[in-house]
Formats: sequence, structure tokens, C-alpha cells
Amino acid sequence: MITIADALQSLKSGAQWTLRGEELEWHDTEQTEPTDIEIQTEIGKLKYLEGIQQYQQDRVYPPIGEQLDNIFHNGVDAWKVDIQAVKDAHPKVLPVEADQQTYIDEHVATYTFNKQLSEYTVAIARLDNYILADGRTEVTEMQDTLEYVVDAEGMPVLNDDDELTYVQEEVVVVSAIEPLEATVEQTTYSDDGTATVSTVTNPLIVTDVAERAAAQTVVDNTPQPVKDKAEE
Repeated sequence: MITIADALQSLKSGAQWTLRGEELEWHDTEQTEPTDIEIQTEIGKLKYLEGIQQYQQDRVYPPIGEQLDNIFHNGVDAWKVDIQAVKDAHPKVLPVEADQQTYIDEHVATYTFNKQLSEYTVAIARLDNYILADGRTEVTEMQDTLEYVVDAEGMPVLNDDDELTYVQEEVVVVSAIEPLEATVEQTTYSDDGTATVSTVTNPLIVTDVAERAAAQTVVDNTPQPVKDKAEE
């Protein structure tokens, strides 16, 4: 299987880098770090060439001497059967160089779509979280208990579907969370050790706002086909 590491070695031979999963840390000062699309383009190219090489290895016909001997002893029709068997077992794939760019383009397009889908899903989940500065209100709903309703004679009351009607109670399904304090006191120290207390915007709120803005940018820039796929 062609990996990111294979693409990096092909693109930037001898470069220094560290790969943790799909997170690339570039250490080389001589060669520039390739972009995500450049890496995926190289992966597509290497996959294409790997397919060609595998095809050439698999689709090997008997030596010409054996083929002629087969024709002499068994006839042309028997020879055709043997040759066709090799063709059928290994259909011709990616037969011409012109297909290489098409293969690469399709690989990059698929990668880009899947990446956008993943980033969009994460962004939507982030925006679904409550705003720290606003807190979260309690949400309740009525749910059935194990106790069912009976009439004056103690007989079970059935609903329109002829099933037992259960007593309902209000249940908290989302607990309330108080909003964070808008500001906090922050103490800084000068070189001589003098402490200064100042009031600043709550850092947690600052981070929350920034993360939500970044997530909204992802949502806004996501192509509609990707959004449609996420809704399936």
C-alpha cells in the first residue's frame, strides 16, 4: 500500500521529517515542505505506477517456445484458449500513459472530498456545543413511567392502539449549565516582583469564540455536495 511516507520519499528524497499518523512535522531546512495536495498527487501517481507494474508482473504469457510447441501439438485453437485464459485472469488496466493524469485527478478529488467531509462533520459538532458565555438552559421532556393509568374501577386505560396508557413524568434530558464569568482577574509580575492585578476577558470564553469562528468558517467554505453527503 502506498503511504504518505512513500510519497515524501519520492518527492523530497533525503529530507528530514517526522510522521505521526497523518500529522507531518517538517524538520528539513534545505527542502521545502510539500503541500497536502502535492503529497496526495504523488500518492496517486505512485498508486498508478504500482498498478501498471503489478499488471505487467501478473499478465505474463508462456515463453514463445512453449507457445509454438503448444500450437504444433494441440493446434492454434488450443493455443488461443491458453492465451485468452491469461488475458481473462488479468484484464488490461490503466493501459496507456494518458490514463495516469485521470487516475491522479480522481485520487486527489476523492481525498479532498473525504477530508472536507471529515472537517465539516467536526465543525458542525463543535458549533452544536453550547456557548460558554451564554451557558445552557435545562431541557426536559415527558417520558413514560412503569406505572399505567387506571380508571375509576381500577381497570387499565388503553390508548388508541389498544395498548396500556402509562403515567408520564417530566425528565431532565439536558442539564443546565451556568454561563462563565465574562471577566477574570489576572495577576502579572514585573521584573522587581511587583504584582499587578488586572481584569481581562475570560480566556476560556476567548478560546470558545475563536474555535466557534474557525468552525463556522469551515462550514461556510464547505462545498454543497459535501454538505449533502453529510446529511445522508
